[in-house]
Amino acid sequence: MTSDLMGSRSPHALIQTVIISYGDGHHDAPRGDALRVDTRPLRNPPEDPAVRARMLHSTGLDPEVRAYVLSSPGAERLIERSTRRALTLLGQSTDGRRVDLHVLCGGGRHRSVAVAEEVADRLRTAGYGVETEHPHITRPILPAVTWPSLITEHELAALWLLARGLHHTEIAKKLKVRPETAGRLLHGAQGRLRARTLAHAVARGYETGIIQPAPLQLADHLRLNAAHREGEHHHITRPDFDS
Repeated sequence: MTSDLMGSRSPHALIQTVIISYGDGHHDAPRGDALRVDTRPLRNPPEDPAVRARMLHSTGLDPEVRAYVLSSPGAERLIERSTRRALTLLGQSTDGRRVDLHVLCGGGRHRSVAVAEEVADRLRTAGYGVETEHPHITRPILPAVTWPSLITEHELAALWLLARGLHHTEIAKKLKVRPETAGRLLHGAQGRLRARTLAHAVARGYETGIIQPAPLQLADHLRLNAAHREGEHHHITRPDFDS
């Protein structure tokens, strides 16, 4: 295996699974049929000030980085589900066809590598020959993607109200929009925060600091008095914090 593909290989003569990690930000995804595992919702060392300095130039092959990634909320569930899916397909394969996995994160150095190696270890423990490849692990570190800043003021307003416990219809009433518009705003926030569910989006909001508990934070941050959308049904107004 060439050094630019850094990975690991089972001692088995027969390789039944190839797991490739990669960074979506390089726009160079591996080709071919494979189970896709998205690790972007997991904690990313370069985005955590507490570990950034010592982990930025490490990779998911480093035990400390791997432990950090695997301790992320949701990591075990993601790994267990991915391993189970692969085992099911391997058990159904009667013609020797490989079952491959493509594991992605942002830059292909930390999260995807750690998860790919963990899944590989579990498949090897189950008796299958596995090879891992990490083609982006030696690529230059990508600039930080400040994805929380991409969320719009309207989406943040809806998400903040959801965090206060309001339902879709109540959010729509507060923002003076149609319920379907409120739904689009919430799911837009969910997508921008790379969250699996709306509840996860709220959690990511608190985690990144774009949602704060004080009511005035929303008013100060959003400046919704100047926010308009085309058409009277898309005009967003400042929520009433006192009711």
